[in-house]
Amino acid sequence: MKKKWIIIATLVQAVQTFAQIEVRSEYLPKQKYINDNGDKTEAKSSVVTTTFTATIPVSVRPTTYHQPKIWAATLNASYTSFNNDGIASETIPKEMGSADLGVLYMSPINEKLMFIGGASAGIYSTHTDLNKIEMDNLVVNIYSSFIWQLRPKIKAGVALIANNAFDKPMLIPMPYFQYHSEKKRGMEYHAELSYNPKFSVGYRFNDTFAVRIVNRPKFFFSTAKIDGQKKYFDHHYVSLGLEPEYRFNNWTVSGTLGANFGRTDRYRDREPSQFLKWGNATFDPSFYVSAGIKYNFAEKR
Repeated sequence: MKKKWIIIATLVQAVQTFAQIEVRSEYLPKQKYINDNGDKTEAKSSVVTTTFTATIPVSVRPTTYHQPKIWAATLNASYTSFNNDGIASETIPKEMGSADLGVLYMSPINEKLMFIGGASAGIYSTHTDLNKIEMDNLVVNIYSSFIWQLRPKIKAGVALIANNAFDKPMLIPMPYFQYHSEKKRGMEYHAELSYNPKFSVGYRFNDTFAVRIVNRPKFFFSTAKIDGQKKYFDHHYVSLGLEPEYRFNNWTVSGTLGANFGRTDRYRDREPSQFLKWGNATFDPSFYVSAGIKYNFAEKR
């Protein structure tokens, strides 16, 4: 009977972790444009980004280990609106958007090793006119990773990501590291190096309320075609701010107020040789505001 309840608790915890929907909006006010010579101009640009993410398990099965085997459907979408003045309106688009649908698979290999893999396909474009969407706007992602639980608070691993974001199929290796320490009340720490990195330190007052200082590098991209040439547009910035979080029932509400340390927005040729060519910031630092709400389908008990 005890083993049965352990299995049920493990499955419920897995559903709580993965069955969730989150909507988040972020705002960067008008910043001065920095040209290719590194000179500030009078041109300015502000940004509003809204993201939607959903992970819905469709199959959760127990294994002989503590972790279950999970199949899940994923949906990731984002929309970014740029308000550009002067030369900035000639160098970056008015908007960019993406919608990506996929499937995720998780399975333990042993007590400390987990395999995570999946595939997705989506439309990534610098416009939202569905009549102008082409096959060139389609990006396919295939990924696999092995994650080791080195210590109760430490995970490390390696991932391989294959996609055609730079037009031709590319295989990209990526390290994974996570340190997470959280108590019902007291200091908490989180450091994650992955495709979606995040670093934070804070204090949890109770099951309902916590306050953190959060550092989040953000990256968005889209595909485009200019004068018949295939282009890759990336929008990147790094924020640091104070983030209170409030939980009630199945909901988590959070907001961040802080600063970003410089935006990078630029077109590159859509070819593999451009993959590592980032360049310098194209906009001044500014303050940063975000707000988000998350819903967990499984009620915490």
